[in-house]
Amino acid sequence: MNNIVRLIEGFFVRNRERFGYIHAGMFIVFAALIFIPPFLPLPAEDAAIGNNFTLMARFLIWGLWFPLMLLSVVFLGRLWCGLFCPQGALSEYAGKRGLNRPIPRWMRWGWMPVASFIFITTLAQLIGARDYPLAAMEVLGGTMVLATLVGFLYASGRRPWCRYLCPIGPLLGIFSRLGAVSFEKNGGDGRGCVCPTFINTANKVASSNCIECFRCVNPETSNALRLRIRRPGIEIEEIQGKEPNLWEVIFLFAATGLALGAFHWQINPMYIRYKQMLGGFLLNIGLGDFIGRSGPWWIMVNYPSAGDVFNWLDFISITTFMLTSMSAVAIILFILTAISAFILKEKEPVMTTVARLGYLYAPVALVSLILGLGLILFKSLGDLGISKDVVHMVQGFLFAAGGMWSIYLAVRLHNGWSMAVIPNIVGIAVVAAAWQRVLF
Repeated sequence: MNNIVRLIEGFFVRNRERFGYIHAGMFIVFAALIFIPPFLPLPAEDAAIGNNFTLMARFLIWGLWFPLMLLSVVFLGRLWCGLFCPQGALSEYAGKRGLNRPIPRWMRWGWMPVASFIFITTLAQLIGARDYPLAAMEVLGGTMVLATLVGFLYASGRRPWCRYLCPIGPLLGIFSRLGAVSFEKNGGDGRGCVCPTFINTANKVASSNCIECFRCVNPETSNALRLRIRRPGIEIEEIQGKEPNLWEVIFLFAATGLALGAFHWQINPMYIRYKQMLGGFLLNIGLGDFIGRSGPWWIMVNYPSAGDVFNWLDFISITTFMLTSMSAVAIILFILTAISAFILKEKEPVMTTVARLGYLYAPVALVSLILGLGLILFKSLGDLGISKDVVHMVQGFLFAAGGMWSIYLAVRLHNGWSMAVIPNIVGIAVVAAAWQRVLF
């Protein structure tokens, strides 16, 4: 195994100067998928992936890329970020010709990734990014422009966008702690490396901010880092010495709740009742005319030709429903994790224990997100003639595996079964039950 790892490492080290060609290729592909469909007519009712470019682009982005990108971190870490992501690459290349200003303090605040994820996820739901090409261009093309602008303004030749502002980066970072790939010291002090995501390689012990660009890897010197293959999940099992971060845990809890809200408002009768109640309240206070109006397509869904138009009541109800879901799930998981921490009675502060234990929810959250975002993929498998029973069996197996992995991590983090594990199992069950309605 070690010889294979060294071969892989050597290949990437020898060819890292050619990564730019991959970046350019990925940019061309994504630019085509994002910027061509808005200029094409909306697909006809009888159109299919095989004969309509817009539907093919939708399938490739939302049905394949997004769920497979999340799944890849378990096996490859954040290799997507360092080798394939066009946004991060554009940001870095813009920085080489940019203003090289120091990174402002506000950008380093711990809540910035949470705010970025909330804004982009909510906006994507309001404008129908998964269904309409103009909306997808706004979200994906807009973040690409923002990444380029941030790179041009700050920290020449590095990636402040990836570290501090990317909406999906922190989520990939948390899940990469489950990954089988890490970069570790080679016996030296690791001081000879300049990391594009601002990791102090001399003290590197965590994987969350590592985008696997291989710049810190040099087999010829002990001062560089080396590629290591490890058992998936081991970093979370040993999280106490791997820089546990309370903001990462808060992000994980909030992202889980927000994603649930994004799916539940489309299928849950509770949302309909909430919307009716909210509409009645706004009507009673004299806002009936306002909530009945529609807004522009870049704020909310507005496609009369497709028979799909939101009004301001939709805008307000979807936004508040998603934010309420996010808050409720985050608070429930935080309370259950805090109860577990109190039962443990560790010598460290309770919040420090919460920061360690919170990572155990990563597997069930990851698998649920993959299955939720992969609904388009699973539907396509059914259209290809694969039995629905087989598709549901695969979904069920993955779903159960995510829950069992989280339970395993809970037991490992508690050093065995104890009363302190029970609140964590309740939390895992809450997340699983909420996703079960969406997925099955």
